[in-house]
Amino acid sequence: MEEMTCARRALAAVLGGRVDYVPPANPLAQTTKELMEFCGASWPKAHRDPKMMADLAAAPYEVCGIEAARPQFDISLEAEVLGCKLDWNKPDRPPVTGPAYKDPKDISWDDKFYEKDRAAVVCQAISILRERYCGDLPIIPVITAPFTVAGHIMGVEKLVMMTVTDPEKAHMAIEAATDFCIEYGRQQVAAGAHMLFPADPSASGDLISPETYKEFVLPYHKKFARAVSAPKILHMCGHTEKLLPLIKQSGMDCFSFDAPPAWFVRQELGNEMQCLGSLDVIDLMPNGTPQQVYDRTAECIRQGVDVVGTACDVSNGTPLANLKAYVRACRETPIPDQCDIDDCVRAYGRAKAKNLKAMADYKIEGGAF
Repeated sequence: MEEMTCARRALAAVLGGRVDYVPPANPLAQTTKELMEFCGASWPKAHRDPKMMADLAAAPYEVCGIEAARPQFDISLEAEVLGCKLDWNKPDRPPVTGPAYKDPKDISWDDKFYEKDRAAVVCQAISILRERYCGDLPIIPVITAPFTVAGHIMGVEKLVMMTVTDPEKAHMAIEAATDFCIEYGRQQVAAGAHMLFPADPSASGDLISPETYKEFVLPYHKKFARAVSAPKILHMCGHTEKLLPLIKQSGMDCFSFDAPPAWFVRQELGNEMQCLGSLDVIDLMPNGTPQQVYDRTAECIRQGVDVVGTACDVSNGTPLANLKAYVRACRETPIPDQCDIDDCVRAYGRAKAKNLKAMADYKIEGGAF
């Protein structure tokens, strides 16, 4: 196959097409100290200066060859636009300090919010990147997904309680958050984003049950997926094993996962949804050797992922050598031949067999399987 551009490779992988190699198109934030030094970025200016945001988003590609640019570095921007205050004493990813509303009927926003403040900065950074790379580098901005946005603006504990005590109000809050996310997503696409990366950490299987996901998250994932005409990579943290049969009904194109084994995600999603994962960011990426990162990347590919990326945002101290090893493994690891049934069975079988003992041990310890 003729060598693809980075954008074509990532789009093909996320949409289930043919690729020359599994792309290292990581849409998780990679704002490490060394990458920030490379492009002269600093906090909190990188949140507010469109050129600095674009430079920092592109630094993983320029330095390490990671085939994606991810502008917007936090998941609090949407809540800020909707009225929440942020703690800028933690400038790299400022958290929400508290809810903005007591009653969901009061939720509102400026119709032209994307022309002002930080939302405008993100859209401008996307446009800068699209022009700078002539569309060849995939631009995959994060957008905080509806359930998490609703939790930010109403209070996470209050929202979860409302799903039990006042489900009508819970739906009202999530519906409003969804409408806002749809408009913001459309503006990101209009600015030049190739794909969107809706992140919904509050919908993790560690925090909510499959029943709660089915009633209070899935309908709004579906609505968002239908309403924004760009490929979408849904990200959810933690243990999502029990949610996978529902996640594949979301209408999203690809699922970015954290804790489950790659072969298990591939098995559960089948051919109905692509998957992206999953390099550990707690120990492997910051503390492992380049060879360990290389081996784990190759293992993910053999277990059937369509895109290799990290399980969450990488830590500030992650060495460049480990990021480069991840890219090298993607380019050098053969993809199981989809036209050769025996080759796919062998690759999948090896991966599954290797994980059976680990899964059994995890069950014994009270894990989520």
